[in-house]
Amino acid sequence: MTAFRDRARREIAAEHPSATLQPIMRKLVEDSRAMLARGPADARARATAARAAAVENLEALHRQLREQLALRGVGYHRAATAGEAVEIVRRLLAGARRVAKSKSMVAEEIGLTHALRADGIDVLETDIGEYIVDLEGRGPSHITAPAIHLNRSRIRDILRRAGASLDTDDPVVLSQHIRDVVGRFFEDCDAAITGANMLIAGSGRIAIVENEGNVALGVSHPRRHIVVTGLEKIVADEAAALAVLQVLAPSATAQPLTAFTHILGSPPPGQERHVVVVDNGRSRILADPRYRDVLRCIRCGACMNACPVYRSVSGIAYGSRYMGPIGAVLSPLLWPGREYADLPFASSLCGACTEACPVGIPLHRMLLDLRADAVRRGLGAGRAERVAWQAWAAAFSLPVGARAASAFARIALRGAGRLLRPPAPNRADPRVLPEPAEPHDPALLQAAGPDRTERTVIAPGEVLPPTPAERFRLRAGALGVAFAEAPAPGSLVLQAAAAVAGTGSVLLTGSPVDRRALLAARAVTLLVDPAAVVEHPAGLEPFLGGDDALVLTGPSRTADIEKVIVRGIHGSQDYAVVLQPPLA
Repeated sequence: MTAFRDRARREIAAEHPSATLQPIMRKLVEDSRAMLARGPADARARATAARAAAVENLEALHRQLREQLALRGVGYHRAATAGEAVEIVRRLLAGARRVAKSKSMVAEEIGLTHALRADGIDVLETDIGEYIVDLEGRGPSHITAPAIHLNRSRIRDILRRAGASLDTDDPVVLSQHIRDVVGRFFEDCDAAITGANMLIAGSGRIAIVENEGNVALGVSHPRRHIVVTGLEKIVADEAAALAVLQVLAPSATAQPLTAFTHILGSPPPGQERHVVVVDNGRSRILADPRYRDVLRCIRCGACMNACPVYRSVSGIAYGSRYMGPIGAVLSPLLWPGREYADLPFASSLCGACTEACPVGIPLHRMLLDLRADAVRRGLGAGRAERVAWQAWAAAFSLPVGARAASAFARIALRGAGRLLRPPAPNRADPRVLPEPAEPHDPALLQAAGPDRTERTVIAPGEVLPPTPAERFRLRAGALGVAFAEAPAPGSLVLQAAAAVAGTGSVLLTGSPVDRRALLAARAVTLLVDPAAVVEHPAGLEPFLGGDDALVLTGPSRTADIEKVIVRGIHGSQDYAVVLQPPLA
């Protein structure tokens, strides 16, 4: 039995992950499909083109990025291996005692947190889900929802073992407890480490998306900010970045955009910023035309949300920093050898992953190619399975053999098959082999399984207001944003550069991008000109300016505990918009 199957069997027996994951993932896939349908018809095509162009021109874009970062006073560091990346970060953190770390799959990949703690540095995972799985000790089970394999009672017990005094397992209380721990840590820390969703080569800006506000704290509060990201996380320009952003949050969490979309320009006064670009096998993948398209990945997790295998066993069973279908492809490519060679076999090859991928990665084809590679290297099936497939190939290689094998199979099914079928009342169970003479009815399988009827959150006949400003008001209101005629007394008043009708988002540029003030405000009022409302995020490009920009989509929130939404994590929950001039 393979290592994956051993881990999967243990997870299923001990944790029953499908009971938690199936209902969450099924709804998430439906909601994501509906949210993508709300966006531009060509959104996926544009995102795919942006990522494909980046992969085709990777080295040229990095040369351009290095130049642009230097102009902004941001350090560029390139690491060939995981060990080299850790050493670079150690050097950049010289003298640091306390480090606030945000979610970063690449930092997880290179084992950064454990390495820094071994050096005596106090590292706190500031994302709520990452904080939980760090205490649990088994690592994340999902790219965007690290603690999704844990239910609320397990999370309460984990927090109690860490010293928390909690009398309830209410996700609101649990989330707010972790928020308070993180907030206190930021009051006295020396540096922050974040990931990056995209590096923008043409301008040297960095795009990071988040919901909770811990990244906002990290990029604005400590004296040092270190970005750790993969070689492939680069795009040519802001238009390409916005094309990816249009599909990232809808595919990952069924949101129009995340609460915070940071487009970081020059570091704020008194802060130093460094970008550590990790190769760690990516150049080798780039050189292989069969697999290079996997570098398009935007880490949305849509493939694992749709995967029936992932839903049944959870991400822990993969035993890798990367899980689900993308992990089954990426892990054996990043770490060639026996350790992850069996992961491509952890698939039903149903193609749901490829269908869900918003940037067109042919994951099912790569899984087949990796299976073939494993077999050629002797890392695939065991001896008994190889002999069985050789016998099958010999039997079906000629028409005579195929007819003989089919006839023998029919005789065997009529005989031994009857003995293996369950007794009444389960005899009609469609999951067992039917009698050879019985017609196969696919409807029986559908009736016996979960309800797969397609439902959409957004009604196809939804009637929208006629103008972009009115549509913006509708979408922002659904996110909990109030609309007022004038700013409330005592609120932080910020002039918006633009807004987005389709997502209810507001763009801030220039001096209004003061994250410290924004996070400390009791209430926030955003002044929006109805004439500067665009239809979709891609329309923000002319308004982005040349330096820091921040897109706000409702107040901060988390859904890391059983996908229950908790609003107002870091920063105010009281957001209001004043339209100037007001709508007629």
